[in-house]
Amino acid sequence: MWKLSTDICIAMDSPVAGYENNAPGTNKAIPLYIIRAKFNGGIHPGKLVYGFGAYIPWGGSEHSCREFELYVGPVKWVPVKGHAIPKGAIEAGREADGKPLYVARAKFANGLFVGKAGTHLRKGGSISYQDKEWDVDDYEVLVAG
Repeated sequence: MWKLSTDICIAMDSPVAGYENNAPGTNKAIPLYIIRAKFNGGIHPGKLVYGFGAYIPWGGSEHSCREFELYVGPVKWVPVKGHAIPKGAIEAGREADGKPLYVARAKFANGLFVGKAGTHLRKGGSISYQDKEWDVDDYEVLVAG
């Protein structure tokens, strides 16, 4: 389900989970993949922007990750509003204090961005974009199946 990776290597069986339109220096949509990375005592879900690197949202900012795990399992998304994490949500990490984190994605600005969800997060979901962490309350969560 998860494969150790770096920002210069991507598993061929990784599903595309989102996209960013007009990424810096391009005029096209860049695919986004699901990652999780160790950060600040926890493991946090985030995104791999193909050709640009891996990022997680945390503490109001977007943090770059050189070492991470890439998700290689099946994808099934369930729409969520607020803190209503669905049954069967795939736990992808934990905060330093042990609170569970799940994979989320949300339409925002120029694309469909991958991030994290948790019942303890301000609005339920969180994505990173242009060096910032953005709280979202209308998003999708990755579930088993």
